[in-house]
Amino acid sequence: MPEWEDQSTWQRLKEDSKAREDFLAKSQMFICHVASQACFHFLEWGRDEELSEALIAFNEAIDLFIADKGVPFLAFARLLIKRRLIDYHRKQRSQLTNSLDQDDIGRDIEIHLSLNEFKEKEQNRERAAEIQQFTQALAAVNLTFQDLVAASPKHRDSRETLLRAARELAFDKELWAHVERTGKVPMQALALKTQIHPKVLERGRKYILAVALLIANQHDYIYLREYVISREKGGENE
Repeated sequence: MPEWEDQSTWQRLKEDSKAREDFLAKSQMFICHVASQACFHFLEWGRDEELSEALIAFNEAIDLFIADKGVPFLAFARLLIKRRLIDYHRKQRSQLTNSLDQDDIGRDIEIHLSLNEFKEKEQNRERAAEIQQFTQALAAVNLTFQDLVAASPKHRDSRETLLRAARELAFDKELWAHVERTGKVPMQALALKTQIHPKVLERGRKYILAVALLIANQHDYIYLREYVISREKGGENE
């Protein structure tokens, strides 16, 4: 579910058990990704108790979330999942207790915090971590933030066209495997798939690649992805 959906959507999740169950099922990949990162090893549903704890935290995040506070839901849920896993491993006296970085997620935050207690410093810390990680990802394909800004189309129609190309690139397993292997966009294959003129794709190559990195790794770039995608969906012609 996009973080920019209106408040009525979240109210329905809080009141409609079937809608909530469907949302929890669709969010299992995100929950597993966050929990596995926190524990520094891959977790598997039905095998690892940490995922049950993470699911409980995600479900609590739905109850506690307030849509108009300016905090992306997935960022809020990610924090609660990590906080609950710290508490879980403390109780279990697991060796993983010390491997979870408590400084990065705010040791003062309790699992039952409200959104109003989701302090600005915690948001800033997570944003900074995302920017640092994305900077490294861009560098791996010979791009910078400056390249992304400079390559961003000035008109909404152009942005939407390149955003569509970025989505196709990120979600196509074969095309994205090529990017991961070579660090380059398979321009001819992408043109065939999207039916966008190769010259248009070439002019927007840097932008397409940078945005595709956000989309393909959407669970890591919650703040950045929401900013870029929601901006492009709602942007006006300049």
